[in-house]
Amino acid sequence: MQRTGPGLAAVGAERRLAIWFAIYAIALCGLVFFVAGLLPETVFLILISEVVFITLRPKPAFSASTYRPPAPERWQTAITVSRWAALANSAWAIVSAAVVITIVALIVIVVFIVIGVQTHHGLGVANFAVLVLLAAWVSTRPLWIGPLRNALKVEATKQLSPYLATLHVGSDGVEFDMRPAFIRRAPESYRFWVAFAELDEVRVMDGLTAQGYWGAMGEYDPTIGIRMSAELLHFMADQRARPSIIAFLGFGTHLLVRGPTLLYVIGNADPFAPAAVAAWQAWRTAHPAAAAPTT
Repeated sequence: MQRTGPGLAAVGAERRLAIWFAIYAIALCGLVFFVAGLLPETVFLILISEVVFITLRPKPAFSASTYRPPAPERWQTAITVSRWAALANSAWAIVSAAVVITIVALIVIVVFIVIGVQTHHGLGVANFAVLVLLAAWVSTRPLWIGPLRNALKVEATKQLSPYLATLHVGSDGVEFDMRPAFIRRAPESYRFWVAFAELDEVRVMDGLTAQGYWGAMGEYDPTIGIRMSAELLHFMADQRARPSIIAFLGFGTHLLVRGPTLLYVIGNADPFAPAAVAAWQAWRTAHPAAAAPTT
């Protein structure tokens, strides 16, 4: 089995640092807006914060028993060194940015306090309105953020589903239909077949896990995105050149189809993922010796 290497601990660490930095920056802005009594700006801050939190969703944890790096074994040492070097660089940049915004925030707060003292104006209605708004946002967020995200996911899935790849499930493999992802009226030749005998794993992922899984692929093998784009372009020019890497991330259910030479992550998979997993499991039961190991 391919080793994961000590660099596995660095996967997702930059994202966690970025999340904590975003939370700190938002808290500082909230404090400044409270002191200044900037109510419209606070509303804008809340909206921007939600966008940031959606963008900076954490990556799931990976362990040696659940994760196989996509890069060859001989690359693992170099990739591990590059990951830790990038992590150190990101940590330095984040700490430096945190120091700068802290100094700026303190200066702004002191300026507003001095102005308030000179004009004999203390905290007023606008200041406490900002405080109440921030408190209401933080305290009620667990109640409405889940339903809101689900509603957005359902609508986004409905809008994007005609443009994403889909699968046709057979008893001994799956046929990928790439036409929606490229040209909706592309010829039938934009389909290709993958036999279950070529695969190690077929399983369902939720959207967050799929994003984290693909992010980890890119962190371990920085060339994976370039290779995927090149292979898809080759496939568009010659449909006999089956791509080995596909990542069409969407919303909701994703399907992971992985083998020694194949890595496919397909989003918006609710219509075909259960049938694909059931067919894969049935095939493995019928062919226990032929099925590749999953660990």
